[in-house]
Amino acid sequence: MHDYQHILVATDLHNDALPVVREAISLAQKYGAKLSLISVVPSVPYYLASGVSSISDIEDQLENETRKRLDKIKQDLGIEADFYLQHGSAKLEIVRLAEKLGVDLIVIGSHGHRGVQRLLGSTSSGVLHLAHCNVLVVRSKT
Repeated sequence: MHDYQHILVATDLHNDALPVVREAISLAQKYGAKLSLISVVPSVPYYLASGVSSISDIEDQLENETRKRLDKIKQDLGIEADFYLQHGSAKLEIVRLAEKLGVDLIVIGSHGHRGVQRLLGSTSSGVLHLAHCNVLVVRSKT
């Protein structure tokens, strides 16, 4: 068993994110560890933006919505943590930040997809294989 010093919780901020964040909070309290939270805004493919709006407008809207959800989590849970909002590939940005911060545990949720969906690139599976620290995958109920 490890005595974790710094825990990074990765969340997509969907409705089932709170149990994952709560699990990370519980572990941080148990070990007296620092807690950081990351959410990644995905890059918008150019073909989705054509005819609708500019890519930067869509990305700005996604970022604003994500910031609102992060603020709501801060208020709802009253946690003391560093919050990070990144852009790009979720699995790569999560692992990159974990290495930069020197975290020793990443807590991430999984929707429990099977078969083709799992083979096509689950974020939690990607983090599990790329991370240089321990990864705890918390199964979501959906």
